[in-house]
Amino acid sequence: MSRRRLPYLTHHGKPYPRQDEHTRIDPADGTVRVYEHSFRRLLDGERAPSVFLVRAPGPRDGSGSLVACTPEECRRWMRAAVAYVTAVDGVTAELSAAHRRAASVPWRREFAARRAFAGWEATRQRYEEAMREAAEAYEPVGHAIREAVRAAEERAAASARERVRQAEEARLRRARLAERTVWGWSVVTEPRGTAVYVFRHDVPPAEAPASALPQDSPGVDLPGPRRALKELALPDVLWDAAALAETERELADVGFGRWWRDQFYEDHRTFT
Repeated sequence: MSRRRLPYLTHHGKPYPRQDEHTRIDPADGTVRVYEHSFRRLLDGERAPSVFLVRAPGPRDGSGSLVACTPEECRRWMRAAVAYVTAVDGVTAELSAAHRRAASVPWRREFAARRAFAGWEATRQRYEEAMREAAEAYEPVGHAIREAVRAAEERAAASARERVRQAEEARLRRARLAERTVWGWSVVTEPRGTAVYVFRHDVPPAEAPASALPQDSPGVDLPGPRRALKELALPDVLWDAAALAETERELADVGFGRWWRDQFYEDHRTFT
């Protein structure tokens, strides 16, 4: 027997970490994480059908795919993974051993070489059959998990689109609110000195200073009082509490201070 008749065996990457059939895994909030592992066939180096290993979702575990499943499905997925990995590793070890025996027989020992080669051929055929049978047995579970992964990805994509839509909706709402000509201001005299009182014409004031003269200020958009505050350059600014409260109610998702910073990149009290 010539060693040239023996094929070169490609590296067999075991689908580790292994699925431990004795470990109890319960879905958390109806979900588990599945990890897809693939490996190459020993004879031709082609990719064998992947196996999905099941793990409990950890609080910081961002790898794998988080999929929905029932406890019964979880146990079925685990049993199928154990059976698939066990079958693949068993027949792979058998094929490797037969290959080593055939390759180690001296060429001149013709009878021993023929017997070793016959053993190799029989093992090679069992390897092909066992790999096919293991893949066919696992295929329904693998298909179910792929469908679960696809559904989870579709839900995640839909959630991402919804977040983008909500963010755009909030941006437009804030922009429209900034354009409304409802803001006004008045220079007032306080015990500490002169200050600027900022209010909204469409909101009854909470505690307007006695010296405030709202009628002297026309309704302007949000940049209007900012320009006035910059021009007046007074040290103190008094924001009407009712105006701020109503604005935050209309903003819904951010506070007034954050909104002002997003508009003008400064603090609404210190203007820095």
